[in-house]
Amino acid sequence: MKRISIACVVMAVLPGLARAGDDAGVLLNKALDELARTGSVGDTSSAERYLRAGLEQEPGNLEAQWQLLHIQLLPLKNVDLYARTQALSELSPEFERLGRLAKKSGQQGFLHYMSATHAGYYDAYERALGEVDRAVALDRTSVRYLTAKGRLLVGSGKWTRNDAQVEEGIGVLHQARELWQTHPSIFVRDEFFEFYLADAFSSFEHPRWAEAAEHYERFLEKAQESALTAFAWNNLSIAYRKTGSCDRARNAATKALTIMTFGAAQTNKVYADFCLEMQKSGVMAKN
Repeated sequence: MKRISIACVVMAVLPGLARAGDDAGVLLNKALDELARTGSVGDTSSAERYLRAGLEQEPGNLEAQWQLLHIQLLPLKNVDLYARTQALSELSPEFERLGRLAKKSGQQGFLHYMSATHAGYYDAYERALGEVDRAVALDRTSVRYLTAKGRLLVGSGKWTRNDAQVEEGIGVLHQARELWQTHPSIFVRDEFFEFYLADAFSSFEHPRWAEAAEHYERFLEKAQESALTAFAWNNLSIAYRKTGSCDRARNAATKALTIMTFGAAQTNKVYADFCLEMQKSGVMAKN
């Protein structure tokens, strides 16, 4: 069984082809739109083209450079810490370079946000939470920073088996969602809070699967089909199976595989089939 967790998702709306007259800002917005459609996972080639085209016009654009780095980071979240350390060490010089650029350009909050993200990938949550608190303190209207704080609290609580910290993270995610109503952000869409909350309810020492399932369902009602929705269907399959809905678990895993083929969904489909067989035999599967 494997649940897919996405570290951070960048948001916005629709893809398109770069035009000769597009300036760096337009190209960045197009990249963010494409990343929103794909959830920043899966095929991000169109977004990367926009980002690189924008950087040709504005080489010092920190956001564009950060997005290119973040695209490389996201796949590492579902890799064991030991296995991801080498890749992270190879990316560390780029983190340091962007940190210097942020400091030089006076983007202190963004510097703390990047540092928090970097530390989070190492599961160095004490440092990550300290950094993200500094980012939030510098910009209390940033949904991006507050959402990152909520997700880091959930990750820390899961890592340390501290359910109180997971609860705190859920509370911060609700605060971020409320803030989004008055300060909408291109980096966060409302429906993605459902994915984050589903992940949070799955992160308790004794996961609250029924609540996780409800949030995944609400996310899937609104989200555009992408690799991220495939991951959500996969995670929903686990939640259904854990609550005894073996037939729904099989259907959810099948839907994940209709979007894209990946090992976690294939494994969870096998588990769902086994769950159904056990139910037919009058025995509830425990895996």
